Amino acid sequence: MELNHCFVCGKDNPRGLHIAFEKVGDEVVAEYRCTEEMNGWPGIQHGGITASLLDEAAGYVPHFLGLVAMTAKLDIRYLEPIQSGERLRITGRPVKRTSRLIEVEAKITGEEGQLKAQANASMIVLTERQLEKWGLASKN
Repeated sequence: MELNHCFVCGKDNPRGLHIAFEKVGDEVVAEYRCTEEMNGWPGIQHGGITASLLDEAAGYVPHFLGLVAMTAKLDIRYLEPIQSGERLRITGRPVKRTSRLIEVEAKITGEEGQLKAQANASMIVLTERQLEKWGLASKN
């Protein structure tokens, strides 16, 4: 499934963040630098962008497991403001898995390792019927 127009990771989205996640052990990892265009308060990243980064990290966990899943629940804790220009590390890792649900922990840390935000996500693995219904089935 191509995600080229995804706001967070899509390489063909002209207004997107163009973040590339990679699998490192049992985690997914990406680096990102907050820009002024992503601010809410002056000099501070908008909370919706923070939520998007955490949601994307959670979504890449099932993706790297070869599954198609969507976020069913995202519980976020905003711990410290993310400053404009700050380099971030975004991670996600599986916590628990059943046949249809993957529980994921996602984190954003700052340049010196300080925890900025974290989320617990419930990712529901989609069935073939759901993929077809929503137009997400492979076109092989």
